[in-house]
Amino acid sequence: MLFRRRTIVIVLLLSTASPAWAQPQKQTKDKATLVREAFASPYGKALTTELGKSLRASADPVCLMDKGLVTDQLEPRGRDIVITWGTRMLENAFARIDRQTADNPFAGAAELESLKGNADVKRYLAMEEPMRQAKILDLIFEHFDRYNLISRVKLGAVSAPATGNEALLRLNPIDTTEEKLDEFAGKSRSKALKRFLQLSEEAGAAQAAAIKKIPSPPPPLPHTFFKGVENDLAELCIRSGT
Repeated sequence: MLFRRRTIVIVLLLSTASPAWAQPQKQTKDKATLVREAFASPYGKALTTELGKSLRASADPVCLMDKGLVTDQLEPRGRDIVITWGTRMLENAFARIDRQTADNPFAGAAELESLKGNADVKRYLAMEEPMRQAKILDLIFEHFDRYNLISRVKLGAVSAPATGNEALLRLNPIDTTEEKLDEFAGKSRSKALKRFLQLSEEAGAAQAAAIKKIPSPPPPLPHTFFKGVENDLAELCIRSGT
């Protein structure tokens, strides 16, 4: 029962954060590309700015002097570290889920994929992109912050839920994108779009059912895939330990 509960929790964490990967459809981009594109989005740039502020506030000034680092170097190097480790987290966290869903294919996958060529569906997916990217970013920074807290990495939190940063919360496009999508779908008379949304919902439910059958041991919790990031952060003079 404990294994089952833990598996369900992990599934909810991952599928909620990444609906694009929750559907057993053909993926045209790997996770590394999706992560890089998410960081290049306006919300990704805002989070990178907050990461830079945290790094500059947390870095040991004596260490910076010894390494010959200037504070302007911290943000771009920190961004690269989070991209690398965030991609690693997503690839590893989804590995067993991807295998399980591949072994339990959704019956309507071919039709769902074909509908993506419809003009209305293409427009819907384009409108949805900021939300998908934001959920990827939220997942990465949530578990980056969680790992740092648990492992006593002396770096201030970045994600808005962890810091209560209202300005950053307002820049998150998820809510506004959902409203636009609901309005677009509600007004649309496209049978193809309605069928696509119906099949997408069915695909997500089918995947959730398949994932619950993942054999033990349960998948590791997402934040554990950041183990070792403290070594890279130490190169930016971020201390760890008591």
